[in-house]
Amino acid sequence: MGRGLKFGAVGVCALMAVGCGGSGGGTQPAAAPSPSPTSSSAAPRPVISPSLLDVGRYPTAPRPPLGLAGNPAVGAVSDAQHMADFVVGPWQVDDKLVGTYLNSFYVLSSASVLKQLGPEGVATAAAQAGMINGFASARQDPDRESMVNAVLRFPDPAAATAASAAMGDAAARQPVKGVAPTVVAIPGHPDAVASTYPFTPNGSTQTSATVRSFTPRGPYVFMHFVQSVDGVDRATGLVAKAIDAQGPAIDEFTPAGDLAAVPLDPTGLLAKTLPAAVSEAAKNAVYATKGAEHFQSNPVASATLFSDTGTTQVAMGSTNVYQTKDDGAAVMIINAFSQEMTSDGMAIADTVTALPDSHCYALPKGFYCVAPAGRYAIEARSDQLADVHQQLSAQYVMLTAK
Repeated sequence: MGRGLKFGAVGVCALMAVGCGGSGGGTQPAAAPSPSPTSSSAAPRPVISPSLLDVGRYPTAPRPPLGLAGNPAVGAVSDAQHMADFVVGPWQVDDKLVGTYLNSFYVLSSASVLKQLGPEGVATAAAQAGMINGFASARQDPDRESMVNAVLRFPDPAAATAASAAMGDAAARQPVKGVAPTVVAIPGHPDAVASTYPFTPNGSTQTSATVRSFTPRGPYVFMHFVQSVDGVDRATGLVAKAIDAQGPAIDEFTPAGDLAAVPLDPTGLLAKTLPAAVSEAAKNAVYATKGAEHFQSNPVASATLFSDTGTTQVAMGSTNVYQTKDDGAAVMIINAFSQEMTSDGMAIADTVTALPDSHCYALPKGFYCVAPAGRYAIEARSDQLADVHQQLSAQYVMLTAK
């Protein structure tokens, strides 16, 4: 239910797919009974002594307060991460749009990242208009429809309006498989600059109508890419629905005035999460549940799970940490993630024996573990089972240390 696309296999929580582990090596081929997501009691669990856990070389103490970004480049990334909480996911436009598509999410720290989402001319036009940052969410209903919904921030409304026109013009001038796009209207949004072209994937006989659209709203540009086998009217209709939903959502966002002064850890949860060593724009961040949904394998199911468990924050670092309403809710998260793994056919792996509520699984590549730590649920993933056990153990100690 709530796995993160970046964490691994089934889209475990928000970042990676991890497995909880035991002290032994290898996997256990025998299946264990699936835990019930609602069977856990809300009674506090006793804290496991750190002396019983192998944490390897991982830190076990929270970091000092992380403070402010310190420079505009770091602040642009952090501000884009915060923006994710106010960007509409395609599943909010059509609940069938939940399948992974492209990279599924993009923290847009600069205009150059837009080259992953469209013609280079679109990225060039955005850069020339002074694009600051943005966030994009991509999903599909396989073999039928796909959508990318992106919100791009510019210095002011005038720059956003100019960017919308220039980006739309760049998209319209880019032939696709020898076919020049044609201008198309977006119902109810005369300010949208959009074009369409037919697209037939290699090896397929099925043609989709493709629409690229750029709509200014205040200092933002809403950038949409939609494909539908049901024709242009259906594609432009989806774009219109996305614009209608995205407008009120982004109006609730307060962008940073001074990028160097963006807080890196406004909730304090990130300082209590194992930091990610790799450079990836979505990591080393804390998201509210709306933002965290972008990283889930099934965001619709995850939204329900987050609501049922009172989850308020999700920190994504080397591990993922979910902050819930109480101990029982954290166990519900763990049980739901474990059920997803078993239902997807993942083999059970040795768990961390000192953590009785932990669960671990062998992925096609690597291992994934989950465990509760008081009101928190932990996910971890690694190529080696011993390493994921150590991550899980260190994160547990960090969250429960007095």
